[in-house]
Amino acid sequence: MNNKIYKKNPIFVYLILSVLFVVTVQQFDLYKGNAAHLIHSIKFFETNKLQNDWIANQENHLPLFTYFNYFLIKFFSTNGVYIVHTILLGICPFFLFLISKNQFPKIENKDFCIIWFSIFIFIFHENSFFSGVAGQSVIDAGYQPASFGTLIFIGIYLFLIKKNFLSILFICLAASFHPTYVLHTGFLILGFLAYFIMSKKYFDFFKSMIFYIILILPITIFIISNFIMIDKNSILIGQKILLERIPHHANIHHWFTYKDIISLLIYFFALFLVRNNFKFFVIFGVFGFCSIFLSLTQYFLINNSLALTFPWRSSVFIIPVSSLIIVSYFINKIKLEGKKLRLLSVSLIIITSLSFGLKSHYIKDINSKFDQKLQLAKDIKKNFSSIERIIIPINLDYIRMNTGLPIFIDWKHHAFRYDQLIEWSLRINLANNFYGSKTYEDQLKSLKKIQEIEYNSHILIKKDKLKVECNDLINHEVFMLVNIKECYPAEF
Repeated sequence: MNNKIYKKNPIFVYLILSVLFVVTVQQFDLYKGNAAHLIHSIKFFETNKLQNDWIANQENHLPLFTYFNYFLIKFFSTNGVYIVHTILLGICPFFLFLISKNQFPKIENKDFCIIWFSIFIFIFHENSFFSGVAGQSVIDAGYQPASFGTLIFIGIYLFLIKKNFLSILFICLAASFHPTYVLHTGFLILGFLAYFIMSKKYFDFFKSMIFYIILILPITIFIISNFIMIDKNSILIGQKILLERIPHHANIHHWFTYKDIISLLIYFFALFLVRNNFKFFVIFGVFGFCSIFLSLTQYFLINNSLALTFPWRSSVFIIPVSSLIIVSYFINKIKLEGKKLRLLSVSLIIITSLSFGLKSHYIKDINSKFDQKLQLAKDIKKNFSSIERIIIPINLDYIRMNTGLPIFIDWKHHAFRYDQLIEWSLRINLANNFYGSKTYEDQLKSLKKIQEIEYNSHILIKKDKLKVECNDLINHEVFMLVNIKECYPAEF
């Protein structure tokens, strides 16, 4: 890397290094199993699909994300989604580096900069020091609304360089894409406001607070009016169902392990390292304290409403920032020069190459296995015109997204409004009863209950599980697709 170019355009160099990082990430297929957040988007941009699907017709909890994807796919096809995800991936190291550089300017040096990005690639692909707690992360190889959380890194950096209004704009934009972030943007803004108070910048305090309230109010009203203002009994039942559905995200007693204690120590160590940077220490300290305090409150008091605000989700921002602050601190302490420094850079590049090589192989393996599953979806899709709605085993969540067919229910794609979760749970139980039936009579009884809830034209079932002779509409070694009226002509 030419020193003159670097000194003249260091930001351009950071950008190049960020692009090199993006190259190391092989993205998951868009409609791989975990594509629950894209259901409403598909319904909008492919009007011949999912119009009669129950889940697709429930309350859309991601309006901005949905319409944004609609725009992307309408004008750029699915390639537009991959491009946006690529940009978000690139934003992540670029602004995390700028945040780190704000604390330890020495890493701006060309050689140290390369070392930083090499370690970042390793940390990202190794994942332990990059992901948050409770199985959550701000961004990974799959496109999710959570990926827009990278905009919060932009917001943090902009605040550090005194671009307050622009900072708040990016932070609120992230929350608008993924409403789960609303609480956590509040934690971060409290850190900003605390800094203004402690610095006696009262005018900045009021300006920033008012600007934040104005920007965050629309998505907050949307959440309250559509997902909270329902009858109390439905809330209590729905919360219980959701906690049972996602204990790995919502139940602190389920996911909390020694690894999370290590994450906590990483945060406190990073906070100690930046203690002399008053501005960052205050905002990062308040940000983390709010999350830790509410998480501990939930651990001891066990409140379902608090649990489903996911106060620990701030960790998806806190842990990567903390990890890279620590990395930057130790890079800042390196005394090597010349050939020895370049040798260290080369060594780290080799290590990170091996790291992302293994990760890419892992993702290729996942995509390959998914392609094998996809053959079943392709076989079903051939009968698209004749299928009004299909009952499937609840674990085959990839069927809906890759056929565009209306599905009675599956496990992965659940409702988000508490009252709608009650019906989702009912449908899950009915489907499980049908597929778990031991006799023809039990199977027929379960099927009648399903049809009373919602008419279905076809069933997808394992060949050894159907208790009646019926024509198979697909040629698959394990599953068969049957017409309900043909299989049960006297009953339906």
